Amino acid sequence: MMLLDAKIRDCVLLPIFLVVILMQALRSNIMTILKSDAKVDTKELKTNNMLQRCRALRAQAHLLHPKAFFTRKAYFVKKDQGVLVKNPPKPKDPTEMLSGGGGDPMAMMGHMKGQVMYMVSQGLVGYWVSHLFSGFLVAKTPFPLTFQFKAMTQRGVEVQALEPDYVSSLCWYMFVLVSSHSVLSIIQSLFFNSEVEEDDPMMAMMGSMSGAAVSPMGGPDMSKVFKQEQESLEMIQHEFVLGTPGATDGIEVELWRKWKAERHA
Repeated sequence: MMLLDAKIRDCVLLPIFLVVILMQALRSNIMTILKSDAKVDTKELKTNNMLQRCRALRAQAHLLHPKAFFTRKAYFVKKDQGVLVKNPPKPKDPTEMLSGGGGDPMAMMGHMKGQVMYMVSQGLVGYWVSHLFSGFLVAKTPFPLTFQFKAMTQRGVEVQALEPDYVSSLCWYMFVLVSSHSVLSIIQSLFFNSEVEEDDPMMAMMGSMSGAAVSPMGGPDMSKVFKQEQESLEMIQHEFVLGTPGATDGIEVELWRKWKAERHA
């Protein structure tokens, strides 16, 4: 069994950890300063809120009195007056959908700046680690590993007979890099009552490489969404589950009458 010198912990392991975390904090603060306020499309916001109300009406229709339900239903789908019928959005032009749906170029530019800054900063730190601490073993896993993990835990150390439980400096750097966003979030939430940016650049880059980027087809065709919501609302067979059969008033009126009758009894 090989023992690691304590000086390796003080001069290699901890400096790599601190430098990566501090670089992540610096990059996060710079991006927060340079981040521009996102433009809010009030028309799109109103449309999304209206569609959410329509979906909520369909989901909770059985809890509404028939009079209340049909009043709300008329607001959405009444002929020539309902909000889903009166001014439906125009169908999207196929060329516009292929060009990306008219996304916000400033938001895309800000995202690209963050990715470039992340790649440059971590590339410099990676060069510093590989150049200054090449060949160091900095830690040992508390559990045994098979030799299949040797290429993962001992990158930069070419010793065939070495047990795979030992971790090289370069692999330690990669481990800290992947977990730095979560570590920084915990530190700032505990000591500074603040939060780092929500998007993890490491996960964003991995998603982009795996094909999880935004689809070039843009957003959904709102004319089809309006038509689908209208048809779904018109097809609902309303059944009021809180009322008694044949009652014309809501459950709250029936409870009030029952309470009044018991009080006067």
